[in-house]
Amino acid sequence: MLQYILNQILFFITLGFVLFLPGYFLLLAVFGKSQIITVLEKFILSFGLSIISVDFIFFIFSKAHLAITLPSSLLGIALFSTACLGIYKFKTSNTGIAASLKNHDDKLFNFSKNQFILILLLLFLTVFIKVAYLSDTVYPTATDMGHHMYWAKWMVENHALPTYDGMPDFIIGEHIIFGVIALLSGASFFSAFPIIVLLLINLISILTVFILVLRLTKQKNIAILTLLFLGVLYAISSPQAKFVSGGVVGNIIGNLFLPLTFYFYYRAFSFFEQDRLPDNSSRTFLALAVFSTFGLFYTHHLTAFIFLFITALFLLIFLAFNFSRLKKVFRAIFRVVLSPPVLITFALGLIFFFFVFTPTYISGSAVGTAVGEPSKDTRAGLTIANLRASIGEARIAFGFVGMILLAWTLRRRSFGHILLFSWAAMILIMSTLPNLLMVNLPSSRIGNYLSYPLAILSAYAVYFVFTLSKNKKFPLLVLVGFVTLLAFVFVDGLKDSAMAFKKKENLSPIAQTFNASDYLSQNTTASDMLLKDHNYITADSWIKLFLMRGYKYPLSRGYFKRYDDTTKPREMCTLQMIASPASPEAQTCFQETGTNFIMVNPTSDSAQFKKLSNFDQVYSASQINIYYRK
Repeated sequence: MLQYILNQILFFITLGFVLFLPGYFLLLAVFGKSQIITVLEKFILSFGLSIISVDFIFFIFSKAHLAITLPSSLLGIALFSTACLGIYKFKTSNTGIAASLKNHDDKLFNFSKNQFILILLLLFLTVFIKVAYLSDTVYPTATDMGHHMYWAKWMVENHALPTYDGMPDFIIGEHIIFGVIALLSGASFFSAFPIIVLLLINLISILTVFILVLRLTKQKNIAILTLLFLGVLYAISSPQAKFVSGGVVGNIIGNLFLPLTFYFYYRAFSFFEQDRLPDNSSRTFLALAVFSTFGLFYTHHLTAFIFLFITALFLLIFLAFNFSRLKKVFRAIFRVVLSPPVLITFALGLIFFFFVFTPTYISGSAVGTAVGEPSKDTRAGLTIANLRASIGEARIAFGFVGMILLAWTLRRRSFGHILLFSWAAMILIMSTLPNLLMVNLPSSRIGNYLSYPLAILSAYAVYFVFTLSKNKKFPLLVLVGFVTLLAFVFVDGLKDSAMAFKKKENLSPIAQTFNASDYLSQNTTASDMLLKDHNYITADSWIKLFLMRGYKYPLSRGYFKRYDDTTKPREMCTLQMIASPASPEAQTCFQETGTNFIMVNPTSDSAQFKKLSNFDQVYSASQINIYYRK
């Protein structure tokens, strides 16, 4: 019992050391004692900056051919934090350095007692609903999680960053923190630790949106309403707790880095809203924005592409609103961009990107590897019905109302509002009308990114309508209709969250898969080839973590529909060797692949092997049978 408690303490200390300390000391080095960012913002921003900082630390390890071990990982993060602390001490020794950077929005983060209580209540409900759902889905069964944790475990066992065997679908920024946390804490990949890390990232992303909305709108009530629409309502649906339990690592981290990057870019160029010249703080924030952008590109290529499209739309709208004073706008932009902090950060990022550690998706066609090739049903664009199923009918309704109201209030100096509008509008276009962009983007995955901006726009719509009705600018009938719609949102959103209280999962199939995998790890060698079935075996993607013989080991029979997809012709051996092992085609496949072990579910695939004399059953359980081909 004492050992368990000590292990838990070590795990949570490791989380703080890896996910908070580097980013906190980085902010300390950059801003010193300045109050230009509040204590709350420092706490929230430290998390995302820590993930990016840790990634770059281990990129240096890889380039220097340093082994990634427990002592070296401790030393690397400690040296980075110490260096940042040294810069902070040096800067604070110069008198007047902190006075030049003051927070112009001191009152923005001073909440009333009622507001503070409401924020705490919303955060409590957010955590409660998500944890209630995850408590019954925390077991290591998700396919995506198994794939990602394989590479994190590979990093731990091989003491180096994975190269992914030339596969562009994985990016190193998705796995480093999991590998480092496992190294420092000793946590098992078959424990709840990956889910806990993803849950923390998801919660911090919601808080990042909260401080971003505060800065963009300058309205506390809109930020609080955003916590309601993003944290409490639809707390389970994708990309929230369902993506956490499913191990959708890239999307979860991407939804943290996207608002984090927007936050820094907004702070860098917010001087446009005050119609003033940029100062030193603008250059500092832009340097952090560039740093965060590189972190985004090292973490999730789809989120990075979405970021580029959003930025393009934002620039188009902002420059159109400021067409009459473009010369003044570009002069101000150049004063910020062409500054030592920004240029140095950008140059270092390029050096890392092309000479220290180049992401795998750069090796081939940038578009082809990042977003995939066309298929018959993923590039056609989503319908409104698809969006309703993805992010909730009520949130779409309120989000569209908010988008219309926001577009109505856009002005030349509405830098923050233009950013928010571009965020929502571009993702809507990318997910529903991808042909307009002439790029084969996976519409079904992009649609999930609408949850965050539509939650903000829903909050904006509620605030805007009730503010106008309070000032008697809306007819009573309109207000009654809006309140009715709001009630529908609450019912629809909380109905989704009711999924948190579900029946207990049957753990027997999981245990049988793991026991069978352990048997194979002890009774087979790397020269043996295993074929398993993905259709009827629970947690089958975790088998590779027991064997650790390569990402594509064992062979796997995929979902049946994939073999019928004419736009993506697939090999048929994995299907034929299980479905009809006695057929001539299967015999050829057995010879070519060297497959001699078959793992199947006996209720679905067993009879065809039992009647063949050249197959022996070597393992038996109610959910798992293993056959050996002589």
